[in-house]
Amino acid sequence: MPEYDEQALRGDANNSWQPWSLRLQGWVQEIDALELDLPTFSIVSGADRLHAAVTSQLSSIRDYVHDGEEVFEGIARALLDNAIEYMEMEDYSQEEIRRVETEMDSL
Repeated sequence: MPEYDEQALRGDANNSWQPWSLRLQGWVQEIDALELDLPTFSIVSGADRLHAAVTSQLSSIRDYVHDGEEVFEGIARALLDNAIEYMEMEDYSQEEIRRVETEMDSL
């Protein structure tokens, strides 16, 4: 059976993938907070078409970033889940396993 390092799995989940997930989540929140109603955007003739294009692109970017955030969180969860499985196979204490489950619950 291959050797697993549950600390490395946990570290990668908590120090790499989850922080990136949270960063992308922040970007989604920033996009959602943008107020781009047409009068604020511009009153120049034809601005309505530009406004529609910009808001459409922002929506696409938001969806793309949101999907990435979910993928990164999913990777973090998978790493923690693997760490738990390894810990169970290696007969770690329930307290140690519960700590990792708590980490996963906080994602």
